[in-house]
Amino acid sequence: MKLLLLHSDYLEYELKDKTKFAEKADVKKERLEECLAAFVTVEKKDELSAQEVVVKAAEEIENIANTVKTKSIFVYPYAHLSSSLATPSMATEIVKDLAQQLSERKFTVLKAPFGWYKAFKISCKGHALSESSREITAEPEKIKREEVLKGIKGEYYILT
Repeated sequence: MKLLLLHSDYLEYELKDKTKFAEKADVKKERLEECLAAFVTVEKKDELSAQEVVVKAAEEIENIANTVKTKSIFVYPYAHLSSSLATPSMATEIVKDLAQQLSERKFTVLKAPFGWYKAFKISCKGHALSESSREITAEPEKIKREEVLKGIKGEYYILT
């Protein structure tokens, strides 16, 4: 997962057109003041360990939000940070899960709907910590020593 995080005076969007993957959207326009804008790109490799990636991303976003002293987070699906995208259905669920995790951590959270072309306006605060990016990955599966040794055949020779 790729994240672009901007400490912002505000972020607002307006829905323009649906894609064939568009989530249902009851609201066509939203705005959040004094927030951390979290532009989120879900990648193909995230599908294998979705829950782990969501938890790690929530922890990272929480750390940055606490550093810049904001309790509001705008989760914004943004497919433009990677060329290796997850399927739209998985990406939708992962972004929803991320927003839910952040809500459970006591943040005010807005989430822009997935699968829409949106116009947006943002005002980045511009201080030293106001712009950051992160790449979130799952831990590679650890292979036990015994499993490695099981596949190795050894022949021993005594040389005299």
